[in-house]
Amino acid sequence: MSELKFETFGCGSAIASSSMATELIKGKPVSEALALTNKAVVEALDGLPAHKLHCSVLAEEAIKKALQDYFEKNGIDYDKKAFPECESCGHCCDI
Repeated sequence: MSELKFETFGCGSAIASSSMATELIKGKPVSEALALTNKAVVEALDGLPAHKLHCSVLAEEAIKKALQDYFEKNGIDYDKKAFPECESCGHCCDI
């Protein structure tokens, strides 16, 4: 991943989470970008208030949705299991 950018409308925690997520995957292969977790974002930020943890979840989801969109628009086969429906996956809130 060489060029990354984001647009976030929200609070400082949302902006910080989005920025940190892009920094964590910049220069990494797609496989490592897919492995990004909201927990890694929180740790890289040295924590977030409990009531703002959802901001890190949104950052993780945004990265994964962007990658899924890229694969689909470019006709690249991918493992659909790597992109679970977030309402049912349950992993995001396990911090």
